Amino acid sequence: MSAQNLFDCPIRFVKRRRQRYIRIRVKADEVLVSAPFGTPGSEMERFVQEKREWIDANLKKLNEKKSRIVQLNRFDEGFLLYEGEWVPVELSDSNGRSSFTETGFGFQAKLAAGTEGNEAYEVARLYYNWSKSRLEQRFRELAIVKGFTHGNVVIRNQKSKWGSCSGKGNINLNWRLIKCPRFVQDYIFVHEMCHLKHLNHSASYWALVDQHYPGRERAEKWLKEHGPVAFQNP
Repeated sequence: MSAQNLFDCPIRFVKRRRQRYIRIRVKADEVLVSAPFGTPGSEMERFVQEKREWIDANLKKLNEKKSRIVQLNRFDEGFLLYEGEWVPVELSDSNGRSSFTETGFGFQAKLAAGTEGNEAYEVARLYYNWSKSRLEQRFRELAIVKGFTHGNVVIRNQKSKWGSCSGKGNINLNWRLIKCPRFVQDYIFVHEMCHLKHLNHSASYWALVDQHYPGRERAEKWLKEHGPVAFQNP
């Protein structure tokens, strides 16, 4: 049997000039097999066959974790995660375009015709657009207080990062930060601001983070415990 047919997810084979050994990385959506550039494909397949039990065990763990995370998402119960709390969201039909508004008790999402069956995707899109100006404003306000000068601030739909800072001083922030408590948002903001001074994670960088955000362990703990849920849509 080909290694491609061993698992329920795809296997991707890549060859890299600077790599010395065959490596396997198990991800929830694929098994990535990398090897030195001249490695025969048959040898890579044989290596996967030898590591089949290990790969199966790790895929099982990842899928169980993913299942637990999905179960923690309360959108199907009528709630959205907002600033660390699950708040009610009311879905209704719209005669025009889809819209998203904050109410006294939570949110209201009016969904345009043609979005039936894709409500979660449409609400996530609306939530993303709604969050952009709020996150950008909060970041800029905190940067002034902390004394940081930065370039453009862009809110993005990043798949795995909460934020990033370019060498030109431009800041990217994940829209899902709106789901995090304010103290976690501030930590990520400071995290990226400090990269304006140190574009690395050196001891000097972390000292600067601690100077501007003492007690970051609390925010890091929240991200570790709740971050995977926050990355779910919507």
